[in-house]
Formats: sequence, C-alpha cells, structure tokens
Amino acid sequence: MKDPCDHYTFDLIGGVQKKPGRKPLGERAMTVAERKRRSRELRRNRLQELSVTVELSRDAQKSLDKMIEWWGVSKKEAINRALQIACQSQTGRTGMLFDLDMPPPATAKRRRKLE
Repeated sequence: MKDPCDHYTFDLIGGVQKKPGRKPLGERAMTVAERKRRSRELRRNRLQELSVTVELSRDAQKSLDKMIEWWGVSKKEAINRALQIACQSQTGRTGMLFDLDMPPPATAKRRRKLE
C-alpha cells in the first residue's frame, strides 16, 4: 500500500501517469511545423477580419497628411482618431451619419443660381 504522504513514488497498481502538456487536437500530437502552420493561418485569418483597404482622393490624402503632422502619430492612429471624432460629432444625429440618400443642402443650390 502506498503512503498517502508519498507524492514521488509511482503507484504500480492502478495509476497511469499522464503525459505532460496539452492533449493533442487530433489522434497524435502536431509536429513543430504543423503547429506553426496552424498558428500562422489563424493569425492571418484574424488580421484579415480586422484590416480594411481604402483608396483616398488627393484631397483626403492631403488632409490625412496634415492630421499626421499635427498630431505626430502614424497613419493608422490618425485615421482612428479622425473616425472617432467624426462619430462623436454626430452624437444625437446618428441617423444623419448613415443616411446615404440625403439631398444636397439648399444653400448650395442658391449659390449656383446666383452665378
């Protein structure tokens, strides 16, 4: 019989010592190359969900460059700040923020007629 205080001696009668580490995902443990390939694929999928590709007009690019210069941050940070500021300025008017079928303002029509 095994002493209950003995944690070092292996029990030969009923105990099977477990392997250290996580259990394998399949029938066998993955090789280092398989694990790295899976890691890269999962990372690539996560990054594709979060990334956005945008084409900017020249005026928008100039404005972005000015924001980068003023704030002293990267393009990513400047775009994040600009979007947050735009959303905050629409507080209470969120319907107008997403309404794409808005007619042009009346003041713009008057200017054209006067010229």
